[in-house]
Amino acid sequence: MENSFGCSVRFHKPELDTSGWLKHYCVTISGEGMQASVRVDNLPYGRNPADFFEELARQWQGWQGEQSWAAIEGEYSLVATTDACGHLLLTVSLLAKGGFPAWSAEVSLAIEAGQLQALAMNAKDFFYPAPAGL
Repeated sequence: MENSFGCSVRFHKPELDTSGWLKHYCVTISGEGMQASVRVDNLPYGRNPADFFEELARQWQGWQGEQSWAAIEGEYSLVATTDACGHLLLTVSLLAKGGFPAWSAEVSLAIEAGQLQALAMNAKDFFYPAPAGL
């Protein structure tokens, strides 16, 4: 995902276990003069970002307040808001793991309602990869 101001969010470096489960992955955000990445443990319980994006796509006409998701171990969070014109603002915040002093980084991207279904499908493909050989 990228906006016209050069801010982007990228899910990448998927690491699968022997059963095909996405065990770890990286999230990188960038903006003018800034780039930050975290490695995320994808635990086999709770909601994952694919579920979050699917819910946003179902509510493409908008909602009141914020929709949010956070990694169980706190590596990053997603917050989405909408306006009356059908625009969605997605804010992605990364937080360093480990001790203090820690760092954090954040980018916000505007997304059109019509892009939500494709975004949800891409997230599903990333977080629920097809088993090898299919």
